[in-house]
Amino acid sequence: MVDVKKLRCALLTLVALVMLSVTAFAENYPATMADGDWVLIDGGMGVGYYADKNTVDVQQYAPPKYQITIKVISVQFSDEYWREHDTYIGGPYRVGEGFPMTFRYDWTTKSLFHERDGKWLLWDTNRDYSHAEGNPMIPYAAEVAFATAYNMRFFNDKTYYSPFLKKHYRIIDESLYQILGI
Repeated sequence: MVDVKKLRCALLTLVALVMLSVTAFAENYPATMADGDWVLIDGGMGVGYYADKNTVDVQQYAPPKYQITIKVISVQFSDEYWREHDTYIGGPYRVGEGFPMTFRYDWTTKSLFHERDGKWLLWDTNRDYSHAEGNPMIPYAAEVAFATAYNMRFFNDKTYYSPFLKKHYRIIDESLYQILGI
């Protein structure tokens, strides 16, 4: 028979390690590229995703409602360099294709919507997102777009609730704001 307490402890430990690796991705990738115009918003398995501050396009400015598009660029880093140095920082890379991400913001409720396949989806702050869904980069890309457009923080120190870990976490790490200079 399976010991439920031991299984739960093992699962929580595994999730904690995954969360640490997700938050630690920034340590292995350059925080910015292109003279600071590209800001790291996600990374994993040798690919860094960067929000290009030069591509911010404010499509709606009607406080408290905003709509902004920003281009996200993928950068493939050298696995060989990783094996030798345990980091991608300073190593060779290849810039991949970029793609636009469009966001709608509601300042009053601090709600964020993102466009996918012509539909607007709420980025739910009380849900755990996986990389398979592509959602961990959404709040970071949205925050870079908003901060670049208005020199203000959208989420600031707002937290989200992890139903799996039963704990609150900051949506945006303070280090992103330091990189953005706000």
